[in-house]
Amino acid sequence: MTGPLSGMSTLLTTLSQAAHPDEVATALVRGPGAAYGATSAAILWRSKDELFVLGLDGYRPSEVEGFASLDLHRDYPLTRAFWEGEVIIDPSATVAEHYAAMRRPQSRWRSLAERIPDGCLVSAPIISDGRPIGTYALNCASVPDWSTLDIAVLDAISYALGLWLTHPDSGLPVSGFEADRPEASLSSRQVAILRMVFGGRTNTSIAAALGVSLSTVKQDLTKAMAHLGTTDRTSAAEAARALGLFDERREEPAT
Repeated sequence: MTGPLSGMSTLLTTLSQAAHPDEVATALVRGPGAAYGATSAAILWRSKDELFVLGLDGYRPSEVEGFASLDLHRDYPLTRAFWEGEVIIDPSATVAEHYAAMRRPQSRWRSLAERIPDGCLVSAPIISDGRPIGTYALNCASVPDWSTLDIAVLDAISYALGLWLTHPDSGLPVSGFEADRPEASLSSRQVAILRMVFGGRTNTSIAAALGVSLSTVKQDLTKAMAHLGTTDRTSAAEAARALGLFDERREEPAT
């Protein structure tokens, strides 16, 4: 068997050997990433409001200089993948153009775009227990015709890395990778939005009540769903209520 499925065995073997994170990044490039012309890979884990770089392979020194972490509240491909809990694929040139105004990312992404001008950036969450605990990136030299099998392989990588990061035999400092309690990660506005969702309010109504844009409400709901490990707004509101996040003045569901 050839292709990304064959490459998965390389990655899984490396993960089973309690390898250094840089070796895991190498296995990503040489294993399943090889089917997509991957030239480099990065693995990041989440701690509070940041994604910290854990392992790297294939980058030039200038491309990773000063690249130690990403603010989860900034708009980056990897942070979007984290919050949305899905694989995001962007052309390298588009990524470089979008982030050209940022000083450090400008040199990194522009360098990558110049090195692989017709390539793409794959950004994906690392999943454990149904919710993101980190992200990984693959810089590919081409833009394949991504099939459902390819996306399934990228999702499989997400879960494999999640098992590796949290397994007690991985050789990693497990306590450092434990995800925060979901309720501790929610902002007061996100809790207020979830309380109103539980009360039967529409997103438009919630935006008007809080004096924020409809887009802000949708973004906060997306982030809250990622924290709570749910896939829809109603389930997120019910999970928040079950955690005791709503006070006695909460709105009851509409009848």
